[in-house]
Amino acid sequence: SLAAVATPAMAAESENATAEVRIDDLDLTRTADRERLDTRIKTAARSVCRSGLHGAAERARQSACASSAIEKAGLQVERVIAQARNGTQLALLTIDNTTR
Repeated sequence: SLAAVATPAMAAESENATAEVRIDDLDLTRTADRERLDTRIKTAARSVCRSGLHGAAERARQSACASSAIEKAGLQVERVIAQARNGTQLALLTIDNTTR
């Protein structure tokens, strides 16, 4: 099954996109599963930042976009790991490419 699926969040011309990252199959109290989550987040970030355009400037934009998305996801990850340690298992994280 797919761990992350990108879907448009708004009208196509806005270029905003989100991806849901499945986490209900992970035990986030375990290091190996936290590493799997990191991989899924990186994959989702690349997916929501992909535009289909080419060239050096576009690659730089996509890289900066993915880095920003991963950084923003970090706060969510900290929360879900803390919740997992307290016995609460969540199903999804949402990754987006907005700059807010």
